[in-house]
Amino acid sequence: MTGYGPLEPRGDLALPRGFDYAIISWQGMPMSDGRLTPGIFDAMGAFPLRGHGGRRIALIRNHENRERPGEAKVVVPPELEYDAQMYGGCTKLVVELDGRREPRVVESFAVLGGTSTNCAGGVTPWGSWITCEEVVKRGAGGRKHGYIFEIDARASGPVEAVPIPAAGRLVHEAAAWHAGILYLTEDRSIEPDPVLGEIGACFYRYIPSRRPRRPGDLASSCGRLEALKIKGEHHANMDTGRIVGVPYDVEWVPIDDPDHEDDTDSRKDRMPGFIPTRIQAQDKGAAYFDRQEGMWVGDGKIYFDCTTGGSQNLGQVWEYDPRREKLTLIYESTRPETLENPDNMVVVPQTGDIFLCEDSPGEQYIRGLTPYGEIYDFARTLTNDSEFCGACFDPSGRVLFVNQQGERGDLPNGPAGARAVTYAIWGPFERRSGARTRSFSTYSLVW
Repeated sequence: MTGYGPLEPRGDLALPRGFDYAIISWQGMPMSDGRLTPGIFDAMGAFPLRGHGGRRIALIRNHENRERPGEAKVVVPPELEYDAQMYGGCTKLVVELDGRREPRVVESFAVLGGTSTNCAGGVTPWGSWITCEEVVKRGAGGRKHGYIFEIDARASGPVEAVPIPAAGRLVHEAAAWHAGILYLTEDRSIEPDPVLGEIGACFYRYIPSRRPRRPGDLASSCGRLEALKIKGEHHANMDTGRIVGVPYDVEWVPIDDPDHEDDTDSRKDRMPGFIPTRIQAQDKGAAYFDRQEGMWVGDGKIYFDCTTGGSQNLGQVWEYDPRREKLTLIYESTRPETLENPDNMVVVPQTGDIFLCEDSPGEQYIRGLTPYGEIYDFARTLTNDSEFCGACFDPSGRVLFVNQQGERGDLPNGPAGARAVTYAIWGPFERRSGARTRSFSTYSLVW
C-alpha cells in the first residue's frame, strides 16, 4: 500500500498511525502585540532562527481577508500599512520545537498590513516571505492592488508594506524562487474572450535585474516579467487534452506593461496601458491554465497545481524543469475520491512526495503524490470542514505546519466548527511505504 497506512481518528484530524498533532494557533488567540489573532488563514512559510540551540523557527502566515463582513483586520501601525481600507496581511509566529514536548508559539504579532486577499506566497533562500495579493482592484485614494510584497522573516515587529510592481499586477497566487528567478502562479478560471475565444491563468517568471542577497533586495528590485508559452502552439490550452507524462518544450513571452492601470482583469478596455497582464501574455501566445494555485521547488524543478484543471475539473499537478525548459503534466485527477481540487502544496523533504491541500466541498484531505505518480491520503478533517492550506515543513523536515482557513463571522473567534487554526504535525515522514527515497534539500541559511 502506498502512503503511511490507513487514517485513524486523532481528535480534530485523522492521521496515519505513528503521527500526532497539536493546534498551536487559532483565530481569536491573544498575540504578543496585544491584539487577537485575525482569521482567514492561508499560505505559510517556515524559517530558521539563529540562537536558541536551533529550537526556534519563524512562521509567516497569510490572512486572505477580502474586506468582507465577518473578517478581523490585520492591524499594524498606520505609517506601515499599504492601504488603510484593506483588511489583509500577515502574522508572524515564533515557534519553539522541543522533542520532549509539543511545538508551541512563544511570540506572535501582525507583521504586514494594508494589503488585500493575501492568498499564497513563497519562501526565499535569503530569509524573506513573499506574500501575494489574489486580487486586482483599487483602494484608498485610487491605490492599486494586485501585487506581491516581501517580508523579512527576522523582523521583530511590523514591516512597511512595499509592493513590487515589476513582478506584475495580476491575481497572484503562489511564488517560488529558483536559480535567480521568481516563478509566479495566477488564480484565474477559464472564461470566454471575444478575441482569443477563451482565456485563463498564465504561468509567469520574474527575473530581477540584480540577484537579491538579503531581505529587502527583491522589494526594491526592477526586472522583467515573462509568461510561459508552449513551443509550436499559439495560446495553448493546458486544461484539457494533455497527456500525463508527455513533456512540452516551452519558451517565454515578455509582458510589456506589468504595472498596468486596468482594474477589471478582463478585456474590457483595450486602450494602451489598460490591458491586463494575462491578456498581454495570451495575446502573444502564452499558454493558459484553469486556476493555478500552489507551487513549490524540489530537486531543481518547479511544481504547481491547477485547482480545477483537467477534463473533470478535479485538479492537475504540473512539473516545470527549468534546466531542460520542459513542462510536464504529472497527475490529473479523474475521481474526487482520489484527489479533489488541490490548492496549496509542499514537497516532503525526506521522500520528494508532494503534499496537496484540498479546497473542496465536504471533508478536506491532504493527499500525497509520490515522484512515481502514486497518490495516497495523509490527513482528513474531522471537526472542521474549512480548507487545508499553508503546508510547510520546519527547516529540519521533522514537523509539518498546516492551516485550516476558517470561515467568516462570529468574531472574534470565528464560527463554531469552522474557526481558523494552525496545526503542527509530526511523525515518521521518512517511512512512507514503498518509498524510493529521494531527499530534497531545504534552505540551509540560518540567521
